[in-house]
Amino acid sequence: MKHRGIIRKDIPLTKYFGVFRKKMSLWEAVALIVSGTIGAGILGMPYAIAQLGLVPGFFLIIFLGLLMMGLNLLLGDVAIRTGKRFQLVGFAKTYLGVWGEYAMMIMFYTILFGALVVYIIGVGSSLSALFGGAAFVWSLVFYFFASLCIMTGLRTVKVVELILMTCILFVVVCIFLWAAPSFSVSNMLYVKIPAFFVPYGIILFAFHGTNAVPEAYGLLKHARKDFRRAICYAAIINCIVYCLFVFSVVGVTGTGTTEIATVGLGDALGRGMVVAGNIFAVLAMVTSFLLIALSFRDSLCWDYKLPKILALVCVLVPPLVMFISGVRGFITVLSVVGGIAVSIEMLLILLIYIRARRQKQLKKEDFSVRYGYTLVLILLFVLFVGAFQTIIDIF
Repeated sequence: MKHRGIIRKDIPLTKYFGVFRKKMSLWEAVALIVSGTIGAGILGMPYAIAQLGLVPGFFLIIFLGLLMMGLNLLLGDVAIRTGKRFQLVGFAKTYLGVWGEYAMMIMFYTILFGALVVYIIGVGSSLSALFGGAAFVWSLVFYFFASLCIMTGLRTVKVVELILMTCILFVVVCIFLWAAPSFSVSNMLYVKIPAFFVPYGIILFAFHGTNAVPEAYGLLKHARKDFRRAICYAAIINCIVYCLFVFSVVGVTGTGTTEIATVGLGDALGRGMVVAGNIFAVLAMVTSFLLIALSFRDSLCWDYKLPKILALVCVLVPPLVMFISGVRGFITVLSVVGGIAVSIEMLLILLIYIRARRQKQLKKEDFSVRYGYTLVLILLFVLFVGAFQTIIDIF
């Protein structure tokens, strides 16, 4: 950290994007990955699980959550083998060539732009429910302040993310305890097996946080064990948060669960739950918006060498234009993006891992994913089945 032109030796530093930054702690990295994962997907997850039932729904959440943890570990393996700061597009270009670069660019940027627009809409709606006034105006207010945070860079965002992650955990536990007296046994035990793949796309979208892994690596490059722990701890926290929230909502509203979960839960439990639910929704979406936008900016800077100002313009302006132009949608957008775009992106990550493992050998002190190829085969099977089912359900 520079102080009057001198780099202080008593503060652990790493070089991040050409600038010396204080190294990230393990729990700051966990917060970065968790907050880059939990977002709008969690608000649609109870509705999707309600179509299937809680018991098989929990199985899907935990199963897909562990698979996504495995995918993030594979991506972390790639980052360590490469030793350079890339986002997903940069890794695709390095290991898959031009075709891989363009395929990943389309999927990666489609997912990020879609998510940013959904968060602008969602946060505005939640703030409107909390404070009154037009959702459109609240969306613009949120967009303005979030843009200021992004412009200050990761130093500010990582602190904000740690605080917000702590708040998210606290609020979701409060919601669970509040809803518990109103749980219905019938809402917990029904099962609709024909709808088994209905939640696939939404759950996959909810667990999508691959863009956060390279960001965490950038500030944990010299702490490889912490990097691996951060990925695993974040996955466990995500599964716990999702299961608690889904149980809280579906346990109360059952098959009457609304597309935006906090709406129906608030109607069932009163104004207090409307406030608590929308606070949770805002926290979840704000954290993801910040991390996704920052990852998007870094992808343009790292992978295409764009100046930071130009990269910020490319990231922040299009979602605002799309929002003002009237782009709307929630469950359908989550299903399409999660079931199709995220699945294709994950497929490309698996191909990147296979190429990287063949080309780059790790040192003994570095971590390598055990049974990596077995994990690849399991992920490939799940991706193809889920993506195919999502296409059938939508079209």
